[in-house]
Amino acid sequence: MKDDIFYGQLTGKRYFNFIWPSVLMMVVLSLYYTVDSIFVANLVGEEGLAALNIAYPIQGLVWGFAVMLAAGSSALVSIEMGKGNKKEADEKFTFVCVFSVVLGILFMIFGLIFMDQIVHFLGATETLTKDCNIFLSVFVWGCPAAFLGVLFEFFIRTDGKPSFTILLYVAGGVVHLGLDIAFMGPMHMGLEGAALANVAGLVATALMGLIYFIFYAVHLNFRKFHMEWKYIGHSFANGSPELINESAAGIMVFCYNLVLVRLAGETGVSSAAIVLQIHYLFMSVHLGYQVGSMPLISYYYGAGKIEMINRVMLYTKRYILATSIGMAGICAAAAPLIAKVYTSEGTELYDMSVYGLRILSLSLLVIGINVFVSGFFTCFGNGLISSVIALSRGLVMLLIGLFVLSHYFGITGAWLALPFADITTLVLSFGMMKKYSRKYNYRILG
Repeated sequence: MKDDIFYGQLTGKRYFNFIWPSVLMMVVLSLYYTVDSIFVANLVGEEGLAALNIAYPIQGLVWGFAVMLAAGSSALVSIEMGKGNKKEADEKFTFVCVFSVVLGILFMIFGLIFMDQIVHFLGATETLTKDCNIFLSVFVWGCPAAFLGVLFEFFIRTDGKPSFTILLYVAGGVVHLGLDIAFMGPMHMGLEGAALANVAGLVATALMGLIYFIFYAVHLNFRKFHMEWKYIGHSFANGSPELINESAAGIMVFCYNLVLVRLAGETGVSSAAIVLQIHYLFMSVHLGYQVGSMPLISYYYGAGKIEMINRVMLYTKRYILATSIGMAGICAAAAPLIAKVYTSEGTELYDMSVYGLRILSLSLLVIGINVFVSGFFTCFGNGLISSVIALSRGLVMLLIGLFVLSHYFGITGAWLALPFADITTLVLSFGMMKKYSRKYNYRILG
C-alpha cells in the first residue's frame, strides 16, 4: 500500500506523476477536436467550419451532462473509499455505469426525434442548416458511448491509475483523426464523415475503459447493485458545476454565433469557431489539472487528512502561476500562426481571428484560478458553491460582457467578454475560498 498515492506520502514528484496524465489527457482530447475543426476548415471550407460551430452547443450539452454525472459520482465514491467502504463504493460505481448508458440512449432518441427543431433553435442560417443537420443527425448516435467513456475516464482516475486515461483518449483520438482524414479526404464525405469519425472515436474510448475495469481495476470492481436514486440525485447536484462548465461552453458558442453573425455574417461565426476552439484548448491545461487533483482532495477529505489537502494547495499555486503566464504569452505571440492553420493570411477571417486570439490572452492569465476553485468545492461535496463560481465565469458574467460590450464596442467588445468574465469571477473565487477555509480547515495558499 505504501506505493499507492492514496495511502503513502505525498511528495512533489509523486503528485506530479499522478497529475500529469490527466493534464495530458485533457490536452489530447481538446487537441484532436481542434484538429477536427482544422480538417473541416481546410477540407470542407469556411461554411463547414461555421456549421460545425453552430452545432457545437449540442456537443457541449452532451459533454456537460456526462461530466456532471461522472465528476459528481466519482467524488462521492472517492469519499467512500477514503472511509474504507469498498462495498458501497463498488455498488455505486456499477449503478452509475448502467445509468449513464440509459441516459445516453435517451439523449440519442430525443435528438433524432427533434433534430429539425434543434437546428432551427441553434440559429443556423439558410446556408448552414443542411450541414448542421447532417452533422448532428450522425453525432447523436454516439451519446451512449460519450456518457460511458467520460464516466470511465473519471473512475479510472479514482481507481488510482490516471496514466491509463491517456490510453483511452489516444485510442479514441487515433480512431477519430484517422477516420477524419479518410472520410473527409479521399472519400469526400464532408461533415457526415467528420461526424462518423467523431462517433467512432467515442466508441473506441468507451471500449478501452470497459477493458480496464474488466482486466486491470485496482480498487473498484463491478458488483451487483441496488438502484439508489438518492445517490444519482446527489451526483447530479455535486457535479452540477461541471455541467455548467461544459454546457456554458455550448451556450457561449451559441451566443457568440448570434452576436457575430449580426456583426460580421458567416465569417464572424467562422472566426468564433477558431477563437473559442483555441480558448478551450488552452483551458484544457487547467481542466486536466482540476480533474486530476479532484480524486486526491476528495479522498483526503474523506480520510480526514487535511494536511495532505494543504500540500495539494501549495502545488496548485505553483502550477497555476507558471501555466497561466506561459499560455497567455504563447497565445498572444502565436496568434498569427494559429490563424494561418485555419485560413489564408490576409483574409478577413484571418485578421478577425488574430485580433480575437490576442484579446483572449488576457483571459488566460486568470482563468486557471476560477477553474480550480470551482472543482475544489466539488471535492467536498459542496456543489452549490462550485456551481455559483462556474455559473459566474461561464455564463452570467460572460453573457453580460458579451451583449453589453459588443453593443458599445462591436467585435472588440465581443472578444473582451472572455477576460471580463474571468476577471470579475476572480473576486468571487477568492471570496468563497476565504469564507469556507475554516469550515474545511484548508489554507488558501497551501
